[in-house]
Amino acid sequence: MSTIREILANKGNKVLTVSSQVSVLEAIGIMSDANVGAVVIQDGDQPAGIFTERDYLRKIALKGLSSSNTLVSEVMSAPLITVELSDPIRDAMETMTERRCRHLVVNDDGKMVGIVSLGDLVKNMLLAKEAEVEQLSSYISGNY
Repeated sequence: MSTIREILANKGNKVLTVSSQVSVLEAIGIMSDANVGAVVIQDGDQPAGIFTERDYLRKIALKGLSSSNTLVSEVMSAPLITVELSDPIRDAMETMTERRCRHLVVNDDGKMVGIVSLGDLVKNMLLAKEAEVEQLSSYISGNY
């Protein structure tokens, strides 16, 4: 069974973080430059929340708030929804579905070690299914 550890091994474990005191405008600029959909809000060594594109749309754009005058700490999603490195990918997908989120912070022994998105999970599952189809095709054709 595939685990979150396998996804991070393939994509890397870099987590984009910002201070809770940065403006939403700064945060979305950082996210845009890194081509990611979420940034973890962190002061000190503990993550406090997450700010996503979805948060921007729902909490800034639709409410007419100013991106430059609003701190990410005012609109971040908290508490964080997390998974463990050893958790099965299927469990992580269930968590995302139940909690209606698209990003999960990955912990190992209580420490943040990465982040996974719904896209990461779907990509991993598709690659696994493609490999399975190739193996079955090779077996059926006798090329194994």
